[in-house]
Amino acid sequence: MSLQDQASVNHRVWETEDHVADYSDRSLAPVEMVILLRYRDELSRRVLEAGCGAGRVLGYLIELGGQVHGIDLSPAMVEFCRASYPAADVRVGDVSTLSRQLTEPFDAIFAPNNLIDVFDDTARRAVLDEFNRSLVDGGLLIFSSHNLDEREPSTGPGEPDSLPRRLASLVVKALHKPPADVVQRAVRLPIARRNRRRLAPLEVATSEYAIVNDETFDYSLLHYYVRRDAQERQLAERGFQLLECLDADTRAVHSGEKSASPWLHYIARKTGGNPPNAHDDPH
Repeated sequence: MSLQDQASVNHRVWETEDHVADYSDRSLAPVEMVILLRYRDELSRRVLEAGCGAGRVLGYLIELGGQVHGIDLSPAMVEFCRASYPAADVRVGDVSTLSRQLTEPFDAIFAPNNLIDVFDDTARRAVLDEFNRSLVDGGLLIFSSHNLDEREPSTGPGEPDSLPRRLASLVVKALHKPPADVVQRAVRLPIARRNRRRLAPLEVATSEYAIVNDETFDYSLLHYYVRRDAQERQLAERGFQLLECLDADTRAVHSGEKSASPWLHYIARKTGGNPPNAHDDPH
């Protein structure tokens, strides 16, 4: 297989492989439970789960009593959601063209599981624009993203990470995964090594973000990792005000702070107005 861009590599995995069993449980992380309670009002209106997978969060959104929608690339995931959560309107679709697929705006969009990290920097900003177009003025955007500060040592970007730090990181991630997942990864090491050799050349490193071939699904994906303050600036550029940033254990991460959490949750509000539609004819 020849090397491709990040989105093509990731979309191939999600569109063609069946990962329903990996996402069919209903377990929530502590930070997700806090968010569902803290923002219950917005999440009980017209709400979309972007990248709904097998409905892990979708079912809880339904219980809040709103008009719930879901969208996912995987036909298998969508079929499972339709059977398991018939109260939700779930469709096969791509968030990169969201405003053309679901034209009525939402009061809230929830994009869990580091969904937007499957896109490179340019495409990620375009997806944030799509979320903006798909929200009412003042609408809420909630999403998680891989934390670059956790991956790199505090001495600065580009310097080699220490073995103790990487081991500590793997332990933290393992604590958030079922034990069976940890054992399975050990058994599948040969596949992981092959994927790593194939995709490592597509990695990118900058001072604010990185494209990383991480361990997810035996190193078959490329993910975007970003620093907390860089993500806040990115949101402001796309018409959002960051309300709060929470780590995996529900602690607030403030401007200028670094976190050892593997991923961070961002809650932002649309500040008003829509970005221009990329597919509109400028003439």
